[in-house]
Amino acid sequence: MEFLTLKIRPLSPFGTPPKGDTIFGQIVAYFFLDKDHTFENYLNEAPKLIVSEMMPYGYVYKPNLPLDCFKSNNDQEVDKKDIRKREFISLENLQNGKLHLCEKIDFINEFVTIKNSINRTTFTTDGGDFAPYGVEEKTFFKELWMFALVEKSIKKKVITTIEQIGKHGFGKDGNLGKGNFDIEVIENKIDDVDTQYALSISPTILKDKNIINSWYEPFTRFGKYGLADAHTNAFKKPTIMADSGSVVLLKEKKQYFGNCVDNGLKDKPSFLQGYSIAIPFTIKDESCLNID
Repeated sequence: MEFLTLKIRPLSPFGTPPKGDTIFGQIVAYFFLDKDHTFENYLNEAPKLIVSEMMPYGYVYKPNLPLDCFKSNNDQEVDKKDIRKREFISLENLQNGKLHLCEKIDFINEFVTIKNSINRTTFTTDGGDFAPYGVEEKTFFKELWMFALVEKSIKKKVITTIEQIGKHGFGKDGNLGKGNFDIEVIENKIDDVDTQYALSISPTILKDKNIINSWYEPFTRFGKYGLADAHTNAFKKPTIMADSGSVVLLKEKKQYFGNCVDNGLKDKPSFLQGYSIAIPFTIKDESCLNID
């Protein structure tokens, strides 16, 4: 598979966090709507596409490692409160093992917009009570980027599909102008580092025989059906994953790790991207990992 690096210019607020498995799901939906069955056998074959989430341009998530791993050479101990506030690290510093140079990046505003349900027949609110509700939205005021591992035969179509998603809107309320963005294909910035440690940049299912050890925070994906499948029971089976920023120790170096899973119901099949692109990086002092 080939690496694809995209610079993202957000054009409107997002109603859905742009996490890797969610972006992947919308790409797959566009393929199926186009009657393209590239992903029809996704559960039973090697992945043809793995998508990261959108992150501040030039940065990836800080590795989810013990706090002692973030000591600089001059530190006797780590300022734990300060380190917890720093959620990102430049890709260059990560791959060079300079974990103490993680940063707090100010790139997003979160706010709540107030809405009210409207009866489209009468163009009024139903019932006697006025019942507004709040919807969370996110505005990104800096450029973002994302990565993909993609099979060469579908690379052009994946780029075109992501462009369409940016034009028509990603995630919740895309038809109301949310989740719009422009993309630019740029040179791959990920270096080939000689290491067995790798960082995840999307929620991952750590069910992989190539993983020796892992460090992660759990994340529960409550998936929902779309289009016609959403008219009955809209919810898929909840799935516990390892959130972005997880770290794995691999037996053999590989472009990706993780697994996929069937998270659908009996009468409504579905699948979930549980893979992550592997970002190789160096841990200069492995004693901080407390491995027995």
